[in-house]
Amino acid sequence: MKPVFSIPLLACLALIDAASLHAADFPPYDGTAERDAFWEFHNKRVLEQLQTQEKQLADELAKTTDAGAKGALQSELDHVRTRLTKPQFFTFATPADLPGDLVWENGLSEPEIGDPQAKKGGTFNSYIPSFPPTIRTLGENSNNAFRGYHYDDIELSFVGLHPETGAVIPGLAKEWAISPDSRTVYFRIDPDARYSDGVPVEADDWFNTFYMQLSEYPQNPFGNEWYATQYTNITRYDSHTLSVTLAEAKALAPYWTSLVPMPRHFYKEFGPDFESRYQWRPRPTTGAYAILEGDVKFGRSVTLTRVKDWWARDKPFNRYRYNPDRLVYRVVRLPEKALELFFQGSLDTFLVGDPTHWYERLEIPALHNGYLHKAKFYNVWPSSSAGLYLNTAVAPLNNRDVRIGLSHAMNYQKVIDFDLRGDYRRLNAFSEGYPLLGNPPITAREFSPEKARAAFATAGFSKAGPDGVLVNDKGERLVITITHRKSPVIDKYMARLREEALKCGLELRLESMDGSAAFQKASQKQHQVVQVAFGTTPPFPDHYQHFHSKDAYLEDGKTPRPNTNNLTSFADPRMDALCEAQRKATTVEEYKRTVFEADQIVHDEAIWIPSFDQNFYWVAYWRWVKWPPGFNVAISQDPYQNHVLWIDEAARAETLEAMRSGKTFPEIDEVYDQNLKSLSQNGGAR
Repeated sequence: MKPVFSIPLLACLALIDAASLHAADFPPYDGTAERDAFWEFHNKRVLEQLQTQEKQLADELAKTTDAGAKGALQSELDHVRTRLTKPQFFTFATPADLPGDLVWENGLSEPEIGDPQAKKGGTFNSYIPSFPPTIRTLGENSNNAFRGYHYDDIELSFVGLHPETGAVIPGLAKEWAISPDSRTVYFRIDPDARYSDGVPVEADDWFNTFYMQLSEYPQNPFGNEWYATQYTNITRYDSHTLSVTLAEAKALAPYWTSLVPMPRHFYKEFGPDFESRYQWRPRPTTGAYAILEGDVKFGRSVTLTRVKDWWARDKPFNRYRYNPDRLVYRVVRLPEKALELFFQGSLDTFLVGDPTHWYERLEIPALHNGYLHKAKFYNVWPSSSAGLYLNTAVAPLNNRDVRIGLSHAMNYQKVIDFDLRGDYRRLNAFSEGYPLLGNPPITAREFSPEKARAAFATAGFSKAGPDGVLVNDKGERLVITITHRKSPVIDKYMARLREEALKCGLELRLESMDGSAAFQKASQKQHQVVQVAFGTTPPFPDHYQHFHSKDAYLEDGKTPRPNTNNLTSFADPRMDALCEAQRKATTVEEYKRTVFEADQIVHDEAIWIPSFDQNFYWVAYWRWVKWPPGFNVAISQDPYQNHVLWIDEAARAETLEAMRSGKTFPEIDEVYDQNLKSLSQNGGAR
């Protein structure tokens, strides 16, 4: 039961900021000694684990008679014994220990990002649909929708991928070199690199990253597993030189080893109460923007301020980016309300997700008079794995035939054709849109009442009740609840899915919730079906975090494991083997094989139902918002990700004066295409 004071309390919280809450009584704590002791402790732990694995594998090998199994065990044993020759995970060395034959790269031959004509200054006003549950980037609820705005798109790591060419470019590392076996990458940190509080960035901060990610203090099952299994060593040569070694050789090794530093001076108080102590504490950043004390307004907004004298402001690939002085993200829960605020000029841009907005609501005098502009940006980005995640831990979804029937009962094509005006495309497989791999040879199950009813009948739901909903011999009705993010366009097309599903004898109950609340419910495994669009990052997908059995159940094998991205509670040895092989892949072909086979299992077991995707995004914006000619960041999820826009204050003043005087400008409806660059639809060819 909800407490009766919940709404008034939230209203009160909206009037105070994070700084005042953070001033709550946290006793002094210094975790430095514990952190420094961790290096030796973890090295001993890794050694013991390797020795145990060696003994177990040797024993299994001695007992096994199957030739194929013997070969696999021998290969694994050889790998462990190779590891035992250099078992230390944390190593402290000197510059003299660096290999003498390293070939250092700097990535400076790539084209600049952004526009040399970009102007610094001004405030960019945007919105977010829900207030973040924390500004921590580690621990419970840290993987929230706002994380990208203040962390993923802001913080620098060793290197980055160029958003136009896909090549490796410098970040915090000035140079890097790759070992001949493609497992170890050596980095020279830019001596200019500083955090936003002026403290130099040093190699020890990456040691702190590993310490925090491997710690049991935060709720961090994915990080615990990833950092323990994907890397085998980090070595410090001096304060600005270090190396990171992968467990297996990988294509694009610099990308896989490009980690973000966790400033050890800021996280000095890292300990048992980390999550509450750092819940609302703004961290110093290596990127162009920081959250300042007082800029988290509960329930209302979060503001990022451009770092004064940012260390990388004049560096290649950065000097024409991160242009506004302030980024203000207001909480506006409904797109219709956000659109009204945009029309009023309170928001500078509006990212359009509803075709009705694009084709109808934006057709207003302000657009025709040239005060507002429209643009369609084509992009190159993997599909978002958007669709329905079916929780196989709960009935009736623990029955594969029910899941197959549900797949045939979802008329997403009708949603695309009618509710989305045909601008979107049906997804077919979990891992679509990765340029290096191509698309898996899988076709999504079509909407078919006949096939749906046949599958439901196999599951025991063969008789129709008085309302048309199928029942089984126990009299149980075929009812399934879908949890989804609340918005007018989603609510509309989910209602259509419910209407179409009834033709198949299925009753859908729709649970429309705030986006953060919906995802939190699903991550706690309290859902039947949840509609989610996980973000993706090129160049390769990762099935492990979504489908490996390790993240499906607790040790009892029955209770779904909370706080993981395995929202389907799927556990299958075949999938586990593919997930592990995918992470060990050393070539693009190996990635392709394991990805395609894993996608086939997802399809065959019907644990995820693909919805739709698009290869573009729509944006409406006031004419004082400027983009680079050609928009040279085609590898992007949205137009804001790479921070290439700027605010033209002279154009703002001109526009506001024109609106007062009645002066008009040409109507602009732009297309930014990754192949054709920028072409105007107003009189221009396309």
